[in-house]
Amino acid sequence: MTRAAVGIAKIEPHSHGNGLERRVLIVESDDIAIKTLQLSLAQAGFKVGTLNRAEDARSAIERDNPHLVMINWDLPAVIAMDLVRFIRRDTLSKGPRLIALSTFASEQHVCSGLELGVDDYVIKPFSVPELVARVRAVLRSTEKSAEESLYVEFHELQMDTSCGRLTVAEKAVTLRNMEYRLLQYLMRAPERAFSREVLLDRVWGNNCRTGPRAVDVTVQRIRRALAASGCDCYLQTIRGMGYRLSAGTAHCA
Repeated sequence: MTRAAVGIAKIEPHSHGNGLERRVLIVESDDIAIKTLQLSLAQAGFKVGTLNRAEDARSAIERDNPHLVMINWDLPAVIAMDLVRFIRRDTLSKGPRLIALSTFASEQHVCSGLELGVDDYVIKPFSVPELVARVRAVLRSTEKSAEESLYVEFHELQMDTSCGRLTVAEKAVTLRNMEYRLLQYLMRAPERAFSREVLLDRVWGNNCRTGPRAVDVTVQRIRRALAASGCDCYLQTIRGMGYRLSAGTAHCA
């Protein structure tokens, strides 16, 4: 086996109550980081594969179908973006979850990663126990979503979460991962106002290194996607509070 090939840890599968083992693929060029992450995740009960060449990630994902991919976000932007697009190529509710690992800690870099579709953005150096907890949180949010009702509707918005399909005024609309998840959360609690902090906790999984600005950016992108059908006004700003999904157009901001 070459150094770039996927190496699966010799561990017993970790059960999450649904009979499935949880597979994590680490794409990282730093050998020390790979060994640390592989050992820690294996000890936590995950089945772990590793790659130190991002160019090999596509074939590894197609072959091993991991539940989560952890990628070194400090790769050249074109490589990282291409990999994200590949992972999200079908529907936004399917495919592996994605965690970015990066030395870039600015709000701009974090928001950019979240906008592109990563589920969590972890800044280096990081606490290994915290990272393991984040992996569990991202996978747990996926499992919880599967347990919820598959079809959600709000006026002209219809969402079929079994296939990641959003229809707005009878037209299919494509959203990025976090946009889809945020809109789904709001559609399940219409007319209720949520603060940015609550939305970060419920949708982003209590990502303490992601600020309220990430919510604002995601809301703006959802509104742009809904604007063509005249439904952008459903997603309303509550000044000094946060956001809500409402048909009361008189309160739109």
